[in-house]
Amino acid sequence: MQEQFVSITADELQMDGVLEMPERPVGIVLFAHGAGADSDYLGASSHATSQDFLRAGIATLRFDQGGVEPGGGSNGHAYFVRSDIVLLARQLEKALGWLQLDPSTRRLPCGLYGYGTSAAVVMQLAAWRSAEIAALAVCDGQVEMAGKAALENVRVPSLLIVGGRDPDVAGLNRMAFATLRCDKQLEQIAAPGGPDTRHQAALLATDWYTRHFNGHTSTAQ
Repeated sequence: MQEQFVSITADELQMDGVLEMPERPVGIVLFAHGAGADSDYLGASSHATSQDFLRAGIATLRFDQGGVEPGGGSNGHAYFVRSDIVLLARQLEKALGWLQLDPSTRRLPCGLYGYGTSAAVVMQLAAWRSAEIAALAVCDGQVEMAGKAALENVRVPSLLIVGGRDPDVAGLNRMAFATLRCDKQLEQIAAPGGPDTRHQAALLATDWYTRHFNGHTSTAQ
């Protein structure tokens, strides 16, 4: 496995990232990062998910989307507004463009992955660039924050994973799932949360990516 630290420019923002490549990658997954605990691209949970993908022969790119400061809720919890989602999706789009130009990744099919607050960012980019994305997966995501119009425009095979602990999140994911007009699958896992949920989600996502990477030969336009 090769690890390379990279730098991606999005307008005036310089985004640092880490590209990890197995020996013979079957594709690459671009991670989206959101607010709060979901924003740490070098965090333990993000790293663990990346390792699950790498063991399955899937390369990963994780990068710092620290250019957005989300609002604060009444209990100090970060939340997104529509402008945050669009800005983060534009950053993710820049990273997708970087993958399409880099010699080591430009011929690989690309997937998107999001957890929690970053799910809406994944869906927004998928609505814009469906033809260039082979598959996407999100876990316990605030998918509905992408908005009905964006969800209806997604043409990327989409896997929605629900951890089962929060009935509100599960309900919102089911409503968003009904809005999607693409190849789609909804999975509910019974893990108790934390690392177990993320690991089970990564295994489900790995199967989804592997299935849909077949036949897609490039991230490039």
